[in-house]
Amino acid sequence: MAAHRRRQRTAGIQGLVRFSAVTLTVASAAVATACGVGGSKNDAAQNVSVAAAPDAPADQGTVAPAPMEAATASASPTAAATSVPPTTRPSPSASSPVATRPAATTKAAPRPARTTAAPAPTRPAVKKSAPVSGSSGFTSGYPTGADARGAVEAAVAAAKADGRKVLIDFGANWCGNCKAADRVFATSGVGALLDASYHVVKVDIGSQDSSAFGLLRDYCTGEGAYKMPVLVVLDGNGKVVTETHSTGNPELTETGLGAFLRKWA
Repeated sequence: MAAHRRRQRTAGIQGLVRFSAVTLTVASAAVATACGVGGSKNDAAQNVSVAAAPDAPADQGTVAPAPMEAATASASPTAAATSVPPTTRPSPSASSPVATRPAATTKAAPRPARTTAAPAPTRPAVKKSAPVSGSSGFTSGYPTGADARGAVEAAVAAAKADGRKVLIDFGANWCGNCKAADRVFATSGVGALLDASYHVVKVDIGSQDSSAFGLLRDYCTGEGAYKMPVLVVLDGNGKVVTETHSTGNPELTETGLGAFLRKWA
């Protein structure tokens, strides 16, 4: 009986030794796997199997198998700890809201304000002075030896200043038609027209003054004899508006001369 107990005690000690060896082997395999040293998992498992294989005792039937089961149970958590599942990235859920960029709203560029063009500068209108009796400069007869060209230049300057016209009357003191025209110009009605719209210059061409004829030819370029009186109308710039050498004289009456003066004023 005592011998049987000693055999059981010996078998239990041997089982503990095997268990300690198994545990040490499994721990070494786990460390080697984690550090990349040693063999593969299969080598570790093979080492566990070899170490766990019990030696055949002298008395096979009296050995208790319990320690071996404990060793197996202790080895399992360590082996499980060595196999770490790979980390997987979670797939995006279909129901997760997707952030969308708000559509860019394009604001129409403001239309530039319409600017009205500045009005073109206008030349101030020349106001005609109120007619004064005798302001036209009309006198009966034709001055002999006068500076006709200078008189015309002065009349043009005055016309440019006050907006009137210049009436040049080429005639002779011995001309009957010229005397008839003077009588009409001296009437109140026609005289008022002269004072309101004209500066009058009388030029004597009956004395055969060459300078007077030269002035006449400057304004009347047509051919033929000059039928006196020859009436020439100039504007404020000295340009010819009309001349009777080309158009012919109006009737030397208040009606005829009055209509002529109104037309070209």
